[in-house]
Amino acid sequence: MEKAGFFTRFIALLLDVFLMGILAWLIMFVLGGFIGLTSGTGSTFLDIIAGGTAILLIILILFFQFFYFGYFWSKNGKSLGMKLVNIKVVRQTEGEGLSFFRAGLRGTIGYWLSGLVFGLGFLWAAFDGNKETWHDKIFGTWVVKD
Repeated sequence: MEKAGFFTRFIALLLDVFLMGILAWLIMFVLGGFIGLTSGTGSTFLDIIAGGTAILLIILILFFQFFYFGYFWSKNGKSLGMKLVNIKVVRQTEGEGLSFFRAGLRGTIGYWLSGLVFGLGFLWAAFDGNKETWHDKIFGTWVVKD
């Protein structure tokens, strides 16, 4: 299995982030407007509602991210962005596919950890001998050419 290079992975990630950003924008448009209407009114009750709505917004976006990657990576190893650049994610053990749960965690917790320190975990693939990011190392995965 030939591992995918940094730039191919980067393009796939940009495409996925763009697609998820569209949905996040739509959710933000609906809930963000509600937050704007209810916050800063001087009403403690409405401020609590606005805060609860903001928390709900964050949970919805994380939920979508988990299910987006969980579904696509467990189905055939390819997110929509990866399909366009012909790469896929596999487990390091014999190149088998990912379970829904592992895929979802890799795409949420793994991505968040890789992005935590100025994106260093993502950039790691450019310098690593096995072309692995931090989330690849944590979840025992490789991204390979399809």
